[in-house]
Amino acid sequence: MITTLTGKNQVTVPAEIAHKLGLLPGAQLDWAIGEQPNKIVITIKPTRKQMLERIREIARKHARPGQDPVGDLIRAREEEDRERQKGLG
Repeated sequence: MITTLTGKNQVTVPAEIAHKLGLLPGAQLDWAIGEQPNKIVITIKPTRKQMLERIREIARKHARPGQDPVGDLIRAREEEDRERQKGLG
């Protein structure tokens, strides 16, 4: 598919490609010069939601049953707050 570069250095992603890749308005594309002459590499940057889901997936793979690292962190912060309050009283 061929697109045309505008006077503002903009291009339109062909609808067929956007649809197949699930691109929506606001999607971020990372452009790089390819290793071969006259080649451009475009990478779709994941959304924050996609990155969060990937992090959750990784965490699930490495967590042991019954573990609650976020809960542990919250409890540690609460304990620090209690200790700080004792020092002030």
